[in-house]
Amino acid sequence: MNRISRRSLIAGATSAAGVVLAAACGAGPGPSSPAGQPAGGQKLTGTFELWQPWPIEQPTHGGPIGWKQLMDGYNSKGGPKVNITTPAGNFNTGVQTAFAAGDPPDAWQADQQWTVVWAAKGFSAPLDDLMKRDKWDKNQIFPSALETMSWQGKYWAIMQHPDIVFMWYASGLMEENGISARSLPATWTQLDEAAIKLTKKDADGWAFVGLIPHLGTNWQVIFPQANGAKLVSDDGKKAQFDSQEVIEAIEWAKTHLKRLGGFDAVEAWRKVVPGGDNAAPGSAAGANDIFGQKRMAALLGGNWTADNIRRMNKRSGSELKFSVAPVPSGPKGPRDPKANVYSGGILIAAQKGGKKLDLAWDFFKYVGSKEGGLNVQRNTADVAANKEAARDPAIVNDPVTGLGRKEFYTLFEQGSGSRTIKHPAAVEINSEYNKPINDYLRDNIGNLRDGMKEANRLAQQKIDEFWSQNPNAGR
Repeated sequence: MNRISRRSLIAGATSAAGVVLAAACGAGPGPSSPAGQPAGGQKLTGTFELWQPWPIEQPTHGGPIGWKQLMDGYNSKGGPKVNITTPAGNFNTGVQTAFAAGDPPDAWQADQQWTVVWAAKGFSAPLDDLMKRDKWDKNQIFPSALETMSWQGKYWAIMQHPDIVFMWYASGLMEENGISARSLPATWTQLDEAAIKLTKKDADGWAFVGLIPHLGTNWQVIFPQANGAKLVSDDGKKAQFDSQEVIEAIEWAKTHLKRLGGFDAVEAWRKVVPGGDNAAPGSAAGANDIFGQKRMAALLGGNWTADNIRRMNKRSGSELKFSVAPVPSGPKGPRDPKANVYSGGILIAAQKGGKKLDLAWDFFKYVGSKEGGLNVQRNTADVAANKEAARDPAIVNDPVTGLGRKEFYTLFEQGSGSRTIKHPAAVEINSEYNKPINDYLRDNIGNLRDGMKEANRLAQQKIDEFWSQNPNAGR
């Protein structure tokens, strides 16, 4: 069985997988016919297949638990049925191979990055006509989830559970060290000032640190955006990895590393800090677990960070006092940082032109409903895309999974950007973008600007290649 981490769907697909993807595009279904009601208004019947990457009968975390509860809840309604299965091997490669072989699943799971890839390659069906036909109310869904479901003005998937990225602050640690948590940083300058005051050395390195930007979730994408960067132009045709906004953000992040002694010093300290429940001895502690132990004052994290806080609270026998806020703006970022909340999540797409599109869409509507949303969240720490389900008192006030929900729900209403590069060639260009950044943090290169210029050149080649091969993508 393929076991995939909670927040990733094998994002690092290989170049070989890219070849499969291109081949699959040629072998896939033809243009989608307008989605129509079953002939004569007949009641929907039958079963369709949905692939997702986690072992649903042996759930390891909230993802498969939510899928199992969704499947059981939907199938108990007495109408159509969904069969949710897990293919072996690399999940995204498996989906591509199935399309290339002419035997794709009726529907499948995607994340915010792969949703765009499937749409651009013609694998997934746009849902707009179905939404219009059934007068499906988009207002029941968080705006940040709708943003993640869309590309080029169309909706290509339904959100199973959204994830957003924002700032967590250990407000108790701040107050214990003379920093007011009533007014949280809105700019990098304010964040720098707080981070310096909230760093204290001890025999093992640091008793606690203020901020380590490069340990944050998707930090190399999010901090540049909070500084006004657009990594790819709005029309998707031009890479902009070497913009001043990007350079400035990465250099700013490294100033915090330098202040703490450099990359190697931080890595050595992370091995001293106790890891999470399943951490191997001697491994570096993750940022969420460091934060959960009050050993980092500010963290770029997501709503799932609450899981780590909850576990660390149980281990320590005390409650971490925290606050949440949008990401502070860089010098070239928006004056109002409310815009700096970045969206992603787990979605489901349906086969374009598929014979069972109406069945899949019926299930999609269930997933987006209050009833479906409650099944996504019950016994998990995931957040439903459906606003009413997300705010249900039984979920919000649950002593186990309710931690943080009251604090971060308002941020789901204002998320406006993607926490990963939102482009159909993102899988190919990510490695080009990340390489000089990683080398710069490790002092393997001294001139970030030259490294990003070369990364931009290589990424532009891949973007140009994509559009030459797919001139009608998304239409």
